[in-house]
Amino acid sequence: MRARFAQFTIDSETRQLLSAGGELHLSPKAFDLLCGLIESRPKVVEKADLHARIWPNTYVVDANLNILIGEIRRAIGDSARSPKFVRTVHGVGYAFCGTAVDVQPSHAPSSALLCWVVWNRKTFQLSEGDNIIGRDPRSDVWLDVPGVSRRHAIIRVNSSNRRVLLEDLGSTNGTLVRRAPVDGEVALADGDLVRVGTVDLTVRLWATDTATATKRIRRRTR
Repeated sequence: MRARFAQFTIDSETRQLLSAGGELHLSPKAFDLLCGLIESRPKVVEKADLHARIWPNTYVVDANLNILIGEIRRAIGDSARSPKFVRTVHGVGYAFCGTAVDVQPSHAPSSALLCWVVWNRKTFQLSEGDNIIGRDPRSDVWLDVPGVSRRHAIIRVNSSNRRVLLEDLGSTNGTLVRRAPVDGEVALADGDLVRVGTVDLTVRLWATDTATATKRIRRRTR
């Protein structure tokens, strides 16, 4: 889906929200929520349906949905009292109330990156864009382990330039990549070992076109 509303353009394929001033950053779940509301416009989407889309097979309280709506409104300059884009239907759900126009999708990269991290035989699929690692249950990679900060680190996946970057978020116990402390952004490669506090994660990267592309990713990011 690619649509324009006011000065914004949203593209579900490239996972970008653009404005006249450049790209706006939303968390992966907030981005998915905004896409779902625009796709269903002007219909009111019930909270239960939104929960099923954003947190499939997981029970979360409505407060988590409210947090994502607030994040979207801040990003696009909307207001709950005088909504231009996202309307609250109390006791029911939310609706996209702005004027949006579907447009032809731009030419996306020839292949996307499949990215995930593995911990203790558990796999966490990473989304295009920002992925938070931490003890906060709302994290994309939730590690409920002592020594891991609530918002410990972030992994940014960008298929357009074939880059996967990691940054520590001021955690208490720090983040290591290839046994070296992370200071600023560090490029990740397939097979890298990332230590988050007391937890060791293994990074896996794969290009959807060919295995050769994955090898190119390894050479460019090391």
